[in-house]
Amino acid sequence: MRLGLYVLASIVLMAIIGIYIYTVNPSEYSLTFTGIPINLPVAVWVVIPMFILMIGSAVHMMFYGTKNFFRFKKWEKDSENLNNALYWSLLNEPKAHKFTLPRLKESATIFQAATLNINGTVDGLSEKIQSALNIISQIDKGECVDFKEKKLARVLSDNNPLVIKNNLNCLNKDKSFVEEVLQQKEKYPQEVFDKALSIFANTATFYKARKYSKIFDRENFVTMISRVTREDNLGLTLNILDEFIKDLDGKLKCSDFLLIGNVTKTQLSPDENLRIFKEYDKTYPKAKTAYLYLLFDYEMIDKAGEYLEEHEADEFIRFRALYDLKKQYGKYKITDLMNIKHICNDLD
Repeated sequence: MRLGLYVLASIVLMAIIGIYIYTVNPSEYSLTFTGIPINLPVAVWVVIPMFILMIGSAVHMMFYGTKNFFRFKKWEKDSENLNNALYWSLLNEPKAHKFTLPRLKESATIFQAATLNINGTVDGLSEKIQSALNIISQIDKGECVDFKEKKLARVLSDNNPLVIKNNLNCLNKDKSFVEEVLQQKEKYPQEVFDKALSIFANTATFYKARKYSKIFDRENFVTMISRVTREDNLGLTLNILDEFIKDLDGKLKCSDFLLIGNVTKTQLSPDENLRIFKEYDKTYPKAKTAYLYLLFDYEMIDKAGEYLEEHEADEFIRFRALYDLKKQYGKYKITDLMNIKHICNDLD
């Protein structure tokens, strides 16, 4: 019962009883209190205990009402904290929340270190929880969610699985984001950077990729060089090629130099191609086979023989056999006797 209504009802009741008694017995009654006689109508003497009871009841109701109010506030605060804890656990970013009610604290504190996965649909959720589920659903569908717009960009950690998955989605949707990842490699997990570099290597030109040569790995360089054709060199120049090879020093394999040699064959004259591979031969041990291969491919048999004489007899066994055949039977070509894929032993 509301306190105001109770007081009003009590006053009305006291008035009705007082008026009724006064009409029945309007006489006065005298009571001495601390030596002082007090003369009041009988009706007033009847109403006074009712008034004292009303005051006492009102104070009682106010005390327990206030107590229940603060208890309710604790429930309300803990309910809000539980809602927030569920929200962050759904977003794979569990946070510590303070709970005041002991029974709730015993179980709800687990959310400071727990993440949640939802299977199926759930109805009747709070707006905040539903917003988290909507974000998860969008990411699972392959969409790119703008965390800045949702005021989560500075809250979710870079290694959060949802953030990683969303970044992978964004790489497929936004080509400008690919270069953003390459430019800020240290900001993104390795998985995101690897995919960004892979997408870039499959779409960019060498002219554009030149500024990222220091962060390229062997696999993606091979992907790019394999895209060069006679009709489209992707902006590849000797200077750019030298920069990539220099930055990848120690990482390129024998087969990679063979691939480079076959690509540059489509762009350069034989003399120019042999000139640069002669330089590579002096600088990069893994390029020796490629240089020798080009000598045979360009039918520079005498130079190939001189090159073989400069090396130990147990080196380039296949090429030595080919050289002997070429000297005896000039019709054989290197492609007749060797598969380029099997010339190198990249395990060495």
